Amino acid sequence: MEESPSWSTATRYFVLILLLGALLWLLVAANELIGPLAIAALAAYILNPLVEKVSVQTRLSRNWAVLLVFLIFVVVAGAAAVLIAPELPPLAARLGGQLNDIVVVVEEVVGQPIVILGAQVSLESLVANWPLLTQSVTRPDLLINVFAATSQNLVWVLLSLVTTYYLLLDGQRLRDWLYRLVPDGQKADVGRLYSEVRLVWNQYLQGQLRLMVIMGILTGVTAAAIGLPGALAFGVLGGLLDIILSVGPLIVMIIGGIVGYVAGSNYLAISNSWFAVLVVLLFGAINTVENIWLRPRIMGNSLRIHPAIVFIAIVGSLALAGVLVALIIVPLIGTATVIGRYLYCKILDLDPWPDEHAAAGSANESNDGI
Repeated sequence: MEESPSWSTATRYFVLILLLGALLWLLVAANELIGPLAIAALAAYILNPLVEKVSVQTRLSRNWAVLLVFLIFVVVAGAAAVLIAPELPPLAARLGGQLNDIVVVVEEVVGQPIVILGAQVSLESLVANWPLLTQSVTRPDLLINVFAATSQNLVWVLLSLVTTYYLLLDGQRLRDWLYRLVPDGQKADVGRLYSEVRLVWNQYLQGQLRLMVIMGILTGVTAAAIGLPGALAFGVLGGLLDIILSVGPLIVMIIGGIVGYVAGSNYLAISNSWFAVLVVLLFGAINTVENIWLRPRIMGNSLRIHPAIVFIAIVGSLALAGVLVALIIVPLIGTATVIGRYLYCKILDLDPWPDEHAAAGSANESNDGI
């Protein structure tokens, strides 16, 4: 059989550019898939160690271990949704009424003009339409729509669940298949890139766990310091829900305000209305400190990304793509940084890992000296 002719350098570069263009077009055309698929990959990555442990401890095959862990995950997530969803409309209605009661207290203060540099400023206009605003913001149907938009509707949820299952079941075989497609001369580089990308996601998860612990402690200590009933529960809730950017802390703040308004402080001698305002302000301040300082610092140090880039990426993702993309935008930037640095070095014919090769060279010289 006649040997297949080799492509010229120009032809190879032309085909490579076409493939990259097609990939870019696919990413743009299917941009709504990126969030659910990335969440599925993250969920599979988190659940995989549990699958391996269950398989070892119970001596089940991986298929059965995956099925068992996945079913438990779905049942727990579904039960949480079933328990929480019916409570959202009445909770929203109570919130609207209690916010209006708080406004009455606030109006007593803002009704008096404030003197700034000799000029009187009236704040009455700022709260004149507050009852209408609170009623519209806390309408049950609007709240449900927000949660529906956050989850990218039922189709995206099902897509994420199915993808998570198959990644858990066949992730190793998929990785091996992709690895076999790599030319023999590039397998070592691809293996090293895979290790570095995996390290990025490990560091991201560790940073997120640190954030959850810190936010749980700050929320619990603050709640205990002002006498909010159930301070320990608020600490646990604040830590767990911190993973849901913006939405989770907002839920904790709203619940804290409601509890503060209904139950009051255990020992502060202020009215329930003012105590609810204090709770909302303190919880909001904690969340602001986390978003502006804590999260960028911790994630930046964990992934070696400048904190400003982390802050801008998260805020931009929340504004343009929603919570799902914002949840994984930081490790995606870390992954892009690893791959981009490798491509930069290869294009300029530089060593992608000079430190490692220098260390290996020093070790060889030491062995030769011995």
